[in-house]
Amino acid sequence: MEIQEQNNGTPPTGPAHQMQGGLKAVESGCVVIMDYVVRLVTGKVVDSSEKSGGPASFVCGSGSFPRPVEEGIVGLAPGESKIITVHPFYAYGLYDPRKQMLVASERISGPVETGKVIKVPDELGITRPAVIRDVWKGAIMVDFNHPLAGQVLKFEVSIREVRPAPSNQNSSPVEPRP
Repeated sequence: MEIQEQNNGTPPTGPAHQMQGGLKAVESGCVVIMDYVVRLVTGKVVDSSEKSGGPASFVCGSGSFPRPVEEGIVGLAPGESKIITVHPFYAYGLYDPRKQMLVASERISGPVETGKVIKVPDELGITRPAVIRDVWKGAIMVDFNHPLAGQVLKFEVSIREVRPAPSNQNSSPVEPRP
């Protein structure tokens, strides 16, 4: 996990975090409200809090974001930002060429074009989304990998607010995931 910090100083820890109505910095188990932009290494934006309807609100350490992001924001205070690199293992997995399958054209209804996402039964008969990779007369190559499989992602995060988790939700910090 590579983390590029854009804040200065040592992250605060312990009870000294607490300030009126909230916390001074992110810690595991607290509620975080943050803006984010997710980019490929090429710079192309693939997701953002703006696209998703506004800032994300989640309990740090709950698995709402990839592990490097949740670990990387610990110690950030409201107003601070950071760029966190997330490798495929922590996001959508490595690209697996075995997840491509040749399908008879008659099994696909509707218009067929390379790059289009369709729903098609996999080798077990379970209907799943797949990307059309190639089209031939009578056959179509579909790919069941997630479109972002194998991609390194850059999460640009900006902390808006940090507050203690509601006592009815979780009275102790969330244990780190393995």
